[in-house]
Amino acid sequence: MEIRAFQAEEIFDEHQIKKEQLLLVQDAYFAGYISPEEAAMRQIPVERFGGAKILPGLFDSHIHGAVGADTMDASAASLDAIGQYLLSLGTTSWMPTTVTAELAAIEAAVAAVAAYVPGADKARVYGCFVEGPYLTAEHGGAHPPAYMRDLSQSELERLLKAGTVTALAVAPEKEGAQEFIHYAVERGIHISLAHTSASYEQAVAAIYSGADAVVHTFCGMTPMHHRSPNLVGAALVCDEVYAELIADGIHVQKPVMEVLRRCKPKGKLILVSDAISATGLKDGQYKLGLEAVTVKDGIPRTGTGSLAGSTTSLLDEVRRVILELGEDPLHAVHMASLNPSRRFGLEAEIGSIRAGKRADFIIVDKQYRLREVWKDGKRVNGGGSCK
Repeated sequence: MEIRAFQAEEIFDEHQIKKEQLLLVQDAYFAGYISPEEAAMRQIPVERFGGAKILPGLFDSHIHGAVGADTMDASAASLDAIGQYLLSLGTTSWMPTTVTAELAAIEAAVAAVAAYVPGADKARVYGCFVEGPYLTAEHGGAHPPAYMRDLSQSELERLLKAGTVTALAVAPEKEGAQEFIHYAVERGIHISLAHTSASYEQAVAAIYSGADAVVHTFCGMTPMHHRSPNLVGAALVCDEVYAELIADGIHVQKPVMEVLRRCKPKGKLILVSDAISATGLKDGQYKLGLEAVTVKDGIPRTGTGSLAGSTTSLLDEVRRVILELGEDPLHAVHMASLNPSRRFGLEAEIGSIRAGKRADFIIVDKQYRLREVWKDGKRVNGGGSCK
């Protein structure tokens, strides 16, 4: 049994920011707190990080790829490349995300994720988010309309046989949406409302049927109008539904992010990257699934000019929400850690610093710039003290 203590100026505990106590880690798990005096008396080794902050490891529940690799590659090598890159940025857990394609290609990707076992130097994986093919062409973005399909319970069963489908995107105006959503939820699938022309009434009906999240809110959906609130309006006023946000400053302007931040309960806003294979690489030509994408100044777009995911990271988004929007730091961190873990029923294992949870955490400086990454109580990236 190995026990160590960690000292920092601020420790972002699940419930509050602690400033005087030391964080205890026993083997691979958080083990509570201890005073400096007791740590000295018990001769517990202390890792000291001066003026730094200790945050929980981040969880990206909507990400397609990075460093030239894509979930749709359906290979352990690609998942390894993405997972290693994410861990180097402080994202200790992620949910590989597919795009619209032939059903067989999606099945292969889901199967690859189900069979994948990440190494110690890779971010841990929790299921698969199937984004498409049950979307609407009018707001398809980088999803090719040729492969969009009607809702099908038999196809869903095929996907479930292929592997673990944790979340599935649905356009709620699709015929039979309420029945399909209820069917999926009964099978343990989280339904995300996405890439849609749905009216407010259709969106609310989908939420009442069991849908629990809105994908990259404001993007890929009919804009809100004061006489036609649509899915955006439902996301803002339905407190029970989670709202994803890509807070890269490109997908959604700051005043609109502020509207969402003020409308949603603190526990219902989830930061996601929606990052693609170009993430971590130079500007140039890439693909998102089958769609050709051009990245210029770090912004991916399709040939028609639609945004095609992002090249951002969760920690960059957390920093922006805190330093530019003025969000409470603990709430902002939870948007990228605890909130997604709660949505998927993982809050007993990951998502925050609390005794009994996995000791996944990151060390950042006062400007939320990454210094070190720890997974299962072991340093996997960085080294040295933060001043």
